[in-house]
Amino acid sequence: MTGGLWSFLSRAEGAAPVARRGARVVTAGAVRAAVLPLAEELRKGEGPVHLYCEDAANFTAGLAAALIAGRRVLLPAHAAPGYLSETGATARSLITDLPGLEGHRVETREGGDAGPLPEVPEGEIGFFTSGTSGEPKLCMKSMRQLAAEVAVLAGLWGRPRGLVLGTVSHQHIYGLLFRLLWPLSTGAIFSSRVHENWESVAAHAESGSVVVSSPAHLGRIPPSVALPAAPSFIFSSGGLLPREAAQGAFARFGCWPTEVLGSTETGGVAWRRQAEEDAPWTPLPAVELSSGEDGALMVHSPFTGMDAPMAMGDAAVFLGDGRFRLKGRLDRIVKIEGKRVSLPRVEEALRAHDHVEDAAVIDLPERRGALGAIVVLGGEGQALLAQKGAFRFSRDLRAALKERLEPMELPRLWRFLDEIPVNAQGKRVAAEMRQLFRAPELPEIEAEKIEGDKAAFDLRLQPELRWFEGHFPDQPILPGVAQLHIAALLAERVWGIDFPGHDMSRVKFRRVMQPGERVSLSLALKELRLDFQYVCEGEVVASGTMRGLA
Repeated sequence: MTGGLWSFLSRAEGAAPVARRGARVVTAGAVRAAVLPLAEELRKGEGPVHLYCEDAANFTAGLAAALIAGRRVLLPAHAAPGYLSETGATARSLITDLPGLEGHRVETREGGDAGPLPEVPEGEIGFFTSGTSGEPKLCMKSMRQLAAEVAVLAGLWGRPRGLVLGTVSHQHIYGLLFRLLWPLSTGAIFSSRVHENWESVAAHAESGSVVVSSPAHLGRIPPSVALPAAPSFIFSSGGLLPREAAQGAFARFGCWPTEVLGSTETGGVAWRRQAEEDAPWTPLPAVELSSGEDGALMVHSPFTGMDAPMAMGDAAVFLGDGRFRLKGRLDRIVKIEGKRVSLPRVEEALRAHDHVEDAAVIDLPERRGALGAIVVLGGEGQALLAQKGAFRFSRDLRAALKERLEPMELPRLWRFLDEIPVNAQGKRVAAEMRQLFRAPELPEIEAEKIEGDKAAFDLRLQPELRWFEGHFPDQPILPGVAQLHIAALLAERVWGIDFPGHDMSRVKFRRVMQPGERVSLSLALKELRLDFQYVCEGEVVASGTMRGLA
């Protein structure tokens, strides 16, 4: 069944174009010439191989070689050394085109042709996904499953008429299917590189091009970018595409994006174009959908590898014609103070605020289930943030949200960023967002001066300091114990002496210190005694002495 994926590459004339690398063409002969010697090399080993190539033509050769050699193929999401180690990749198992990485080298070069390829076995291919935990999670798919999905794409949308190029990586299932296997199986030409920005897309696009992209990229099309001709298709997957982004892409490029709903586990599920408000989804051919007891979308298709229906994390309502509308993520309902809270509802309330352009809300189990909000502000909001500071501005947002949300739905912790962080596939990963809320113990050090037994620090008491949490919720202050702890930590860092705080004298706290304030801390070491003094706007606000241990 998978022969259709490789029939063009195997039987095409040696000069037939397969891919485009900048202005140069990568031919079928060049790819075949790289496949066979690598396959012979891989036959000498056993176990799975890890395939990571930045160039899609090199990737194609590496994938075919590994399958011909009878090896399972695992696809790391990126090539950071620590991450590769987490996935189990070693120099003996890695196939790559990256300089500086040890492994089996693969490179497609002109000037050779090994003739038709031997039959490419079906084999298995594994994708590493981050899921919600952020840890690499392996999802195995058979090449038969991938071939079945490619056949559906070709049946639904035909053969790509122009160059297939995209902003997403072929190391993930969506990019692999749409950017590489679909054009490869139909004899169309794909761009061998990932075009990480729209300027690059515009420089290489041509009449009838197919652009394989994501919500993260389609939501950030620079005003200066224009394509030379309208693409035949723009695809988007990896998350829901905001209608404003779909409208913007249509206005700029004359083509409504085709959204594809799915996951690594389920494969493609459905598609839609948002030419109308709240456009429903149409199931892909060969995909049977139903509703589970909790309203979850249930998927039964040849792409899942399962006999029984597979549940997605989305709630859905079906229409009479078989189409459906999504009603939010079921896995984004959390319990706060014993009550169910919908994170999408909180995000919707934030986005409705005049100063907010985008928002992501996450629960924080380490903070007793408190909610954290990551907020992108518009121009007026950014000006107010600079004027008021993060603490006061976040309190204004909380006050505005009280008109729509219950107390347990109000975020307690806030981060103001230029954009919501996403991974390489344009997805928001809960574990990565939670990292933004790991509270520091020390204030930001804006300047420091150390001279012998004296040290001075200019500090900013950032609102996210752990000491402000719950002390007090509506009027946080820096507790006295925190002031002592900060002085002791900095003294230990400078002089290597531990001041446990058991033996103190002349300690005075003259006034409170609040989030956003800038203070100066002076430390003086006298044998095993530490004198400290906090000064704010020329006023001594706290001082005292601690005795330490050698």
